[in-house]
Amino acid sequence: MNKKILTPFAAAIAIAACLIFAPGCATVAPGNDPIVVRAEQVEAGAIASFDLVLNLDQANRPFWRTNAPGFHQFCEFLRAPQVVNITNTAPRGVAMVLSLQQVKADYRASRASSNLLEVAISTLSSAVGQAKSWMSIVTNTPVITP
Repeated sequence: MNKKILTPFAAAIAIAACLIFAPGCATVAPGNDPIVVRAEQVEAGAIASFDLVLNLDQANRPFWRTNAPGFHQFCEFLRAPQVVNITNTAPRGVAMVLSLQQVKADYRASRASSNLLEVAISTLSSAVGQAKSWMSIVTNTPVITP
């Protein structure tokens, strides 16, 4: 019988995937604002997802550039510098998270509407969805039948 043992890297990916996909199932505690809770869930998922795909791509950029150019281009999209706070720059993935944090703070201080917070959540959610899709594609090994 052929038994496979997970490598430490594969185990780390499996654990990260569980942490990324699980927050959507959480309930909102009484007294908490559901839209703020959703923003925080998306933010946590974004940080974990972006970190995983960027580290995976960084581990062997030439391989991904050649064998999965779409994945590599998505990672380069996340790495592209964006202006933050007028004089500073940050990678796009970080800038999207920072933007959500700012809009969330403005919403809590009643300086932003829930519509603005929903747009920020939706924008970040879209990028997280792409990251999750790429994770699913690049971390699965094809089944080779004899």
